[in-house]
Amino acid sequence: MGAPIDPSLAIYLSRHGQTEFNRENRFCGEADSPLTATGIEQAHRNGRALRSALSGCPDLHITSSPLKRAVHTATIIRSEIARSEVPIETDVRLREISFGAWEGLTVAQIKARDPEAWARRVADRWHVPAPGGESYEQVANRVGEWLKEQRGVALVVTHGAVDRILRGLYAGLSPEEICKLPEPQDEVFLLKSGRIATL
Repeated sequence: MGAPIDPSLAIYLSRHGQTEFNRENRFCGEADSPLTATGIEQAHRNGRALRSALSGCPDLHITSSPLKRAVHTATIIRSEIARSEVPIETDVRLREISFGAWEGLTVAQIKARDPEAWARRVADRWHVPAPGGESYEQVANRVGEWLKEQRGVALVVTHGAVDRILRGLYAGLSPEEICKLPEPQDEVFLLKSGRIATL
């Protein structure tokens, strides 16, 4: 399921920092929740990790999900790498997976309201969406189209599900493998030359 990727492409990939919904273990999806103090520090940490890697890169592109928590994180990272002249572009294809009717709810609330739908999704996240939301497969389709278009060196800030799907597509992983990837908020991944490294 790997996409044809420009061999010169280098993507520095960061998830947004912790949000209030993350702290409360609520599904955020396409709703928005502000960064916590921890989330702001995670964004600063990721920016510091990128300073030396991007210091000699004159043609850097910065792309973020349009959701506020991702743009806020991208803004903090950009300040840490001292690249205020580089615009932060947004692409709707990098927005988080939609959880539909479950957005804003905790797992306990979802299980209490709709245990059968929850069980179906847990059994097959790749194909089964939350009610009114998206499946991983649907997200992979839009993220894959975005990935095919990329060239050069890019700093990308996105979300948990999109972060793991993007890494999985780049590495040519199976749906099962993609769904098991971690979703850290205090690490940056480098996707380059067919490999994935952690900063």
